[in-house]
Amino acid sequence: MIRLENVKRIYTRHGQTVTALQCENLCISAGEYVAVIGPSGSGKSTLLSLLGGMLSPSSGRVWLDETSIYEQSVVARSTIRRERMGFVFQTFNLIPYLTALENVQVPLGLNGVSLPDQTARATAMLQRFGLADRLNHKPSEMSVGQQQRVALARTLVNDPQIILADEPTGNLDPTSREVVLKAFDMCHEEGRTIITVTHDATAAARAKRRLVLNEGQISEELSSFAKVA
Repeated sequence: MIRLENVKRIYTRHGQTVTALQCENLCISAGEYVAVIGPSGSGKSTLLSLLGGMLSPSSGRVWLDETSIYEQSVVARSTIRRERMGFVFQTFNLIPYLTALENVQVPLGLNGVSLPDQTARATAMLQRFGLADRLNHKPSEMSVGQQQRVALARTLVNDPQIILADEPTGNLDPTSREVVLKAFDMCHEEGRTIITVTHDATAAARAKRRLVLNEGQISEELSSFAKVA
């Protein structure tokens, strides 16, 4: 379970204090599929970064099960992210000089997996996303949709319990978007926790729970996505 307890994130801009996020209590149970929706600048990416151990709150605690994430050392937080979380970004963050296969092997190498096992697991994951004929292609040699599928394969290859996605379908054509959303559906069926930030009504509708963020305040969705996006 992930829990926010009296969390506040404050920025100072041009001498003014801005509250990017304020949340007294938020619980996300293991295995939930949650979409976070709301207008630009409402705090969605701030929330995702806090949940992912990448942005410490100004006050309050972020819990992962019985662990208060930001009371751990930087090394311990990095280990939590590497062993339990997978991240999907709109910008993909693929390494441009590596092939699709090599990009997917990167997290396996960081976890000490042997090279033969890296190759076998990365190949199987790319085949799962219909990229068997793109193993040796670099990102510049693939379409946007193919790059996102490589990024998703890289996220899933270490079998993370928690998937955090920031606008994962934002730049995709309808076919590639459906591939990504079907992968999320499957991950949810397998019992993984999925938290996705999105402006995409189709993507939000696939989630089983929707949170609305507005001016840093979180609420459960009470109306249709179209009325809050």
